[in-house]
Amino acid sequence: MKPALSVVLGFALLVLTAQLPADQAAATSPIGYWKTIDDKTGKPRSIVKIFEANGELHGRIEKLLDLPSGAKMPTCEKCPGDKQGKPVLGLEFLWGFKRDGAGWGEGAVLDPEEGKVYKATLELLDGGKQLKLFGFVRVVFRIGRSQTWTRVESAN
Repeated sequence: MKPALSVVLGFALLVLTAQLPADQAAATSPIGYWKTIDDKTGKPRSIVKIFEANGELHGRIEKLLDLPSGAKMPTCEKCPGDKQGKPVLGLEFLWGFKRDGAGWGEGAVLDPEEGKVYKATLELLDGGKQLKLFGFVRVVFRIGRSQTWTRVESAN
């Protein structure tokens, strides 16, 4: 093998192996940005950021998608407590998620339109490219609904 070719191949191998940890982290953690899909309409709704704080996962709305031109920025009028009347953009609507086997449980999700808080779980799908959020009311068994979000690089 020529020296120049071995240098190029060695550099390519170095770049590929350096990328592996980032790809593996994305496949095992929901931390990052996600495009949410409205479970009723099937349309993209927002970009959210999931982050870790004090050993728990939290989520904040970073960008609202498909707002009509000139529309007023929505606020959380029906939300409980200190979230009432706050802008939906920037709202922390997921909190308290802890690692639970293959997913994350013990969390809560706030529906800004209804102002209701539900218990929730998170589960990575498709090698970390999708995230399933399941919000529920616990009676004797779980009754709820789920959304599947798609990972994106940033809020832009």
